Amino acid sequence: MRKKINIQTDSEINPVAEIWIQHLIQRIIVDQLDLPHRLQAKLLHQKIAKESENNDSNKRKHNKV
Repeated sequence: MRKKINIQTDSEINPVAEIWIQHLIQRIIVDQLDLPHRLQAKLLHQKIAKESENNDSNKRKHNKV
């Protein structure tokens, strides 16, 4: 007698890939704004710094629990 088996995989959660994609999208959006290069760099740097600060605070919250 043969058995029928269904195989399913869970979706993989990769936070590094998610962050990389977010940075890529942000860079594309900033490039489309047609701003001077220095202002583009400043916007991207501020966004990255803000996100890393938020990630650090989220890690601290999870470690306390």
